[in-house]
Amino acid sequence: MEAERIREGVKLMQEGDKASSKGLFRKPDWDIAAGCYERAAVSFKIAKSYDQAVQAYAKASESLFKADAIHLAGKAMENAALVLAQNLNQPQRAAEAYQRASDLFMTQGSIDRAAEQLEKAGKTMENIDINAAIDMYSSACTLYEQEDRGRFAIDIFKKAISLLIKSKKYEKAVDMLHRQSQTLQKLSSRSHLYKANLSIMIVLFALGDDVEAGKQFNNMCSDPGFAQSEEAEICQCLLQAYNEGDQELLEATVRRQHVSFLDNEVAKLARTLTVPGEILSGRTQQPVYQVRDRVQPSPRPSQASGGSNIHGMSPAQVRAELYSQPAKKEPPKYQEKEDESFREDFEKMNLENKPLLSPTPPRVPSHTPSPAPAPVPVDEEEDEDDLR
Repeated sequence: MEAERIREGVKLMQEGDKASSKGLFRKPDWDIAAGCYERAAVSFKIAKSYDQAVQAYAKASESLFKADAIHLAGKAMENAALVLAQNLNQPQRAAEAYQRASDLFMTQGSIDRAAEQLEKAGKTMENIDINAAIDMYSSACTLYEQEDRGRFAIDIFKKAISLLIKSKKYEKAVDMLHRQSQTLQKLSSRSHLYKANLSIMIVLFALGDDVEAGKQFNNMCSDPGFAQSEEAEICQCLLQAYNEGDQELLEATVRRQHVSFLDNEVAKLARTLTVPGEILSGRTQQPVYQVRDRVQPSPRPSQASGGSNIHGMSPAQVRAELYSQPAKKEPPKYQEKEDESFREDFEKMNLENKPLLSPTPPRVPSHTPSPAPAPVPVDEEEDEDDLR
């Protein structure tokens, strides 16, 4: 079956080539040639010979253009791009075919179809060349803006902004957001406009330009509706957090519900904001100084009594340390220090070699040794007699 379809397609291609060539007594018949090429393309697609189908569609587009059927020529090139993108998985060639189709639709005057082809070209290039995809999205938005049909460009603006933020091209993202805001102002879409304003502020903070963010916010507040909106309050809290260096206020602000209503990439960017001099912890929604690890009490009982500082422990840890250690029979250290000082004072009194005033020695604690008896004076005459 497939082989038969391929033979049929080849035969139709030969007929198309014959009709598009000129002889001695005839001119090329582009209409007949285009018909042959289109039927050949369908036969190749059924036979799953996609390369030949692309060639047939390209020849059909060329023949239709020469036959002044420009709109049909654009459709034939769009079919070729579709086969390249879906069946052959060749996004680069598909994007080129979509651009060629866009040019044909532009020539014919179908601005919407031309912008649609550029959008498709950008979508096919997102995974291989982000810059090319952004350029195609931007061109599609420009076509809609020129024809005052901005309502069809809203979704394309969002795609371009997301790619710009993902590639960290924040300045271009701000420009694209301003273009989107101007379009939304013409459409009187207040809720989407306020979201775009808040997105501009977040991207400016990501750039680190809080001064420009303050200027932009003042310009935005010239709209009374925005000044009373929830988005304006969030912007004001962000400015306050940056001016005061309050990371806790900043992170509490970006966790508000209206921030989560923004486009996905903008909301992600908001959760990574930090005031100058601050860093985020591993958890994106909690700062370092708010995360306190739960310390388990040590099983060793000597840790609390071995000179460690209990003031650095929590009450739960102190109780765990006290309850986990066994009772000790030896007296506390402060009592030992008092006994040692008493013993030292008593020894100093004995070293003075002075007779005691009282015949009875002073009372000494039972656990201290009794002092040595005082020396008895010996008469010198008795010593001389003994020597004799």
